[in-house]
Amino acid sequence: MINTGLIAGRLKRARLSLKMSPEEAGERTGFSARTIRRFEREGLTDLAKLDILCECYGIDLMDIVNTHDESHYLTNAIKSLGKDACRIIVSLCKAMEKHHSDKPD
Repeated sequence: MINTGLIAGRLKRARLSLKMSPEEAGERTGFSARTIRRFEREGLTDLAKLDILCECYGIDLMDIVNTHDESHYLTNAIKSLGKDACRIIVSLCKAMEKHHSDKPD
């Protein structure tokens, strides 16, 4: 099971670290401030929307979805992608590569 609470908390911390209001995040992403607050309260399992938020916050997808069950989450999320699948998967792969290269041996 996906830990949407963990994802919600990470999204909120990422926004707050930029001293960005929900309204400002909404303007930059195209989501409403109400939707931003909902994502931060309930979490989010839509990989395309997560990618938009990560781009806005200047963070990698792996920083948001990195949990013990990330492969299950990613498999299900990729299945639901539409026309942006290639762009999002490339972004995810780059984030994973960076994430793994940043780890000490």
